[in-house]
Amino acid sequence: MNDLFDSATLKLTGWYLLILMMVSLLFSGILYGISSNELRRSLRAPGQTMLGLFVENDAARELRESRYKEGQARVLGNLIVLNVSTLVAGGGVSYLLARRTLRPIREAMEVQSRFTSDASHELRTPLAIMRSEIEVGLRDKSATKKDYKELLESNLDEVERLRELSDRLLLLASERELPLDTVSLDEISIEALNRVIKPAQLKKIDVVNEVSPIMVRANLEAMADVVTVLLDNALKYSDEKTTVTIHSGVRGRTAILSVTDQGHGIEADDLPRIFDRFYRVDGSRSRQHVEGHGLGLSIAKRIVDQHGGQLNVQSEPGRGATFSIRLLLAS
Repeated sequence: MNDLFDSATLKLTGWYLLILMMVSLLFSGILYGISSNELRRSLRAPGQTMLGLFVENDAARELRESRYKEGQARVLGNLIVLNVSTLVAGGGVSYLLARRTLRPIREAMEVQSRFTSDASHELRTPLAIMRSEIEVGLRDKSATKKDYKELLESNLDEVERLRELSDRLLLLASERELPLDTVSLDEISIEALNRVIKPAQLKKIDVVNEVSPIMVRANLEAMADVVTVLLDNALKYSDEKTTVTIHSGVRGRTAILSVTDQGHGIEADDLPRIFDRFYRVDGSRSRQHVEGHGLGLSIAKRIVDQHGGQLNVQSEPGRGATFSIRLLLAS
């Protein structure tokens, strides 16, 4: 990819420089013509006879022509220096402009390449597990019906993992517009809470709902998915017997719904990448292994973006994290 963009940068630099030099040479030609006419006019014979004819001897004519040619040479020399300077300086500026022009395309392709690589890795992992378990099961001559049942159940778990991953990848790639309606933030929070009751009970985490009935423009199911992702993350990265709080507020023309946990927090270096696809901060937020693909927050941010809202995070190591959703108030 680097070779491709280096080549494209040089080609674009060449085009920029060609356009710049064409303009410079055209300007130089016009300037040379104007300067030559002005020189000829300023060096014309000074005297006239009564009949209106110029009176000029050979010596004066030769001197005038000599000065005219010297003036032309100076102008031409200055224009050559100007064009050489333009070529050198323009080449550098054109290269910088070409790099700046291609930078967004390069970054987009790098993100796409990284996404494809990460997706392939995530898809290979459950497939490799299934293949390994099946091969071991087929080689085991003493395997019983119970053993095969456990093997199939394990494979079903991996199939479910593959289905979940493929669904999330399709959602990330989808460009469909979400139908928006007037909904209440407390409806969204209650819908999301109903989905995370069991994992909260398993870890004995108290989920406190302080969301007010603030009306916003949103898609109920989609925003419930977003809050579910935020709650699921909060539960995963929090210790047992802690508290996760959902609260709301209004600022200007926007409503804010936030999820705050008492987990281990997020390191400053991880914050800029927290919404990247497949990015996970295992070391900074948790001392334990956390299952997942690292796609939840990416999907959540995409859904919020489709609403014309914002999804932000504030966190300090050891002091938990707060994820905040900003949505437009219903008119």
